[in-house]
Amino acid sequence: MATLLTNEAKLRYIMEWFQEWSEMEKNDFLDVLIEECGPPNLVHRLSSKMKHLAKIIDDKPTLFQCRIKLFRQWSQNWSQQEKDHLLSSIKNADAAFAQKYDEKILSLSRTEHKKQSDKKET
Repeated sequence: MATLLTNEAKLRYIMEWFQEWSEMEKNDFLDVLIEECGPPNLVHRLSSKMKHLAKIIDDKPTLFQCRIKLFRQWSQNWSQQEKDHLLSSIKNADAAFAQKYDEKILSLSRTEHKKQSDKKET
């Protein structure tokens, strides 16, 4: 019989995993986190990139890849409040990662704004 985890328990698992990950894994997680929990207006820009990366997985995925797969599945059922709580917890746990996250969001926002401006001019 499968054990059902509450969303709160899933969020705790993600935080535990995040704290175990190497800097390289955290960098790989950055785009996934933005795609799943970031501002909705920016999320669709990363989707095709993330789908491409997901296809690169071997026959035998790593523990990190399995955890990312679980994160994607779980986060689809989270409320915006739960996603915001996870983002806040991650930012509080790792200031350097928080800075990278904020810089990436700002960069994506600028790119989106530029694309919108270019559309208006044509």
